[in-house]
Amino acid sequence: MLAATLRLARDLDIAEEATADAFLLALQTWPDTGVPESVEAWLLTVARRRAVDRIRRAAVLRNRLTALAVTQATVVEGPENELIEPVVQDDDLRLVVLCCHPALTTEAQVALMLRIGCGATTSTIAAGFLVSESTMAARLTRAKKRIAVSGVDLDLPDDLAVDDRMPVVRRAVQLAYSLGHTAASGSQLRDDELADRALHLARSLNRARPMDRENAALLGLLLFSQARAGSRVTANGVQVLLEDVDRNSWNREMTAEAQRCTTFAAGGATSGPFARQAAIAAEHARAPSFEATDWSRIVELYGDLLELEPSPVMALGRCQALSYLHGPAVGLADLDEVMALGGLEKYCYAHAARAQLLDRLGRTHEARRAWVRAASTARTDAEREYFGSRASSV
Repeated sequence: MLAATLRLARDLDIAEEATADAFLLALQTWPDTGVPESVEAWLLTVARRRAVDRIRRAAVLRNRLTALAVTQATVVEGPENELIEPVVQDDDLRLVVLCCHPALTTEAQVALMLRIGCGATTSTIAAGFLVSESTMAARLTRAKKRIAVSGVDLDLPDDLAVDDRMPVVRRAVQLAYSLGHTAASGSQLRDDELADRALHLARSLNRARPMDRENAALLGLLLFSQARAGSRVTANGVQVLLEDVDRNSWNREMTAEAQRCTTFAAGGATSGPFARQAAIAAEHARAPSFEATDWSRIVELYGDLLELEPSPVMALGRCQALSYLHGPAVGLADLDEVMALGGLEKYCYAHAARAQLLDRLGRTHEARRAWVRAASTARTDAEREYFGSRASSV
């Protein structure tokens, strides 16, 4: 709804407010009038009408009427019979690309896309960037103001500009999925709605640019993770580690699709960062058991990835892979070096990885402290309970 309204209003604040008004009116009127036959058309009708009202009140109607002109119009039943423009297939792509506005820093682009394009809460985005909610709220406000004063028309840019923005779009979609796959707040381990939204966007990007190997790699990477989603928690909601999951429960159809995407992504002259991440996920999916995993290949892929795109979280993955290839002592030494560089102090899974390595080395007292540290930095109740139970059991 927001994407379609933004395409009409050409103003981010007006589009957000008009969309919110439409949903509020639905909550107020539908209990009495019933749900309309076409929910989408009803909401778009109201949102468009509210957008026009807001533009008129801002005394800029003359400059906006052209943008609000209707093409391929349809008459629908709503609060009043009104002409609306139907949603086009690329509305989702339009919205996320617009959020990656060149007037913004990369971090601001990613944050704005998570908020506007993916519907992530400010607290969730803040957790993803390891900053406070108030800090992230201020960043988002500044980002929207920066776009508003840039003077650039809020429309889908040409193909070259879209391609230029693709690296940031892919990064934002991946982060959105990560914040859904392992929720950044709340009581549950996962935020299925956010994960599904990110997967939908990855599919949209791949459809829009089917020959882009990094888009295919992103889709493959997310599909590998989604195929394993059902095995991550027990029936009682307890988290299950990769080494303990039942691999027969993984979605085979989704895994096969992910493998096709990954194979295509690896077929170019050079491989990008997402192609390497997808290749790592493919190695885990290919292994018949945790013990049979090709850790040597995974360590090699992590090394290539870190040369392309240094990241403390990716370095953490390499530390864990090293521990299974050369032993927990080697992995712990590498992890301590990575953590000394900074950036992982508030990341609960870094402390959990350290706790596991200490536990494997028999250093139970230190392992217990690391599990407690992981629990203290946990973002969800599910994580906090799991890490706390591990601390109690050591």
